[in-house]
Amino acid sequence: MTVLVVGAGYIGSSLIAACLRAGERVVALESGFSTDLSAVAGLGALGDLTLVRGDVRERRAVDEALEVAGSVTMVHVLAAQASASPDAAPAEYTEEVNLRGPRHVIEASVMHARARGDALPPITYASSFHCYGPDLAGVVDERRPYGAQGDLSHLSKLYAEKLGEMHARRDGITFVPVRLGITYGVGPVMKRDRRFVTVPHAFCLRRLAGEPVVVTASGARPLAFCHLDDAVAAIRLAAVDLPAGAYAPANAATEVLTAHEVREAVDLAARRAGYSVPDEGPVPAVSSRFTVSSRLREVGWAPRRQMPEAIADVLSHFGETIAS
Repeated sequence: MTVLVVGAGYIGSSLIAACLRAGERVVALESGFSTDLSAVAGLGALGDLTLVRGDVRERRAVDEALEVAGSVTMVHVLAAQASASPDAAPAEYTEEVNLRGPRHVIEASVMHARARGDALPPITYASSFHCYGPDLAGVVDERRPYGAQGDLSHLSKLYAEKLGEMHARRDGITFVPVRLGITYGVGPVMKRDRRFVTVPHAFCLRRLAGEPVVVTASGARPLAFCHLDDAVAAIRLAAVDLPAGAYAPANAATEVLTAHEVREAVDLAARRAGYSVPDEGPVPAVSSRFTVSSRLREVGWAPRRQMPEAIADVLSHFGETIAS
């Protein structure tokens, strides 16, 4: 069984590790834009991994990865400029990676399979729970319409989802957008550049640097989160029991917390680890909090990690790497 993973960064590298531990052969395509390639290459110790250096913006790089892979049974698309920070990358780069990249992967996967006489491989796509927009209420399941977007990175997820839906109807490929909550946890590739880390990791890095953790007025707004291990499990289960040609979005969010509550969890872990943490005020009450429903629970997805306990691992990891 050969799996193609496009994008071997924070989530992609952890997905690769899970696939290798399951005995799957993995071909990974990675540009190295904000990822330590040596950390990815080191995953080869876990099993049969071939790392192809290439940019998803270039169709020939995707074609090369597919040629190396041969018969592919699954394609996971994680390559993206995922940061909402305006300092992370020029708008043109975000558009090229996030809009052109998924199209290249879908089109090349269809052509490659047909040329070989293989069945079309299902494609999972790392989308975002942000697609539902802000100020959510009630139960949020996969039927919830898209909401307002505030940056190019998250706006591009909507395009890629609809692109996959078009190809599912036109070409008969199974396409599954996995709508991930804000992901945190320790994985093979851990970024410390604050332009490219999620809120829980940024808070940990600030505390370790002795810097204030400032939460704006919007910090009282509930957000959806997911531990890295649970995100990977969701991606691996996303296409289970789906027929050819299905378009089936799947939620992968396990906790609903405010930024204030995330800071509180980080501060509790920091105090327990012996760090000096200033009191930055009480946690505001939340007037309403949405809940998340996911179709993946029907195929065995059972999330196991929660922020209050798991954030201590992140703090410890960053503390050890900074010390070294």
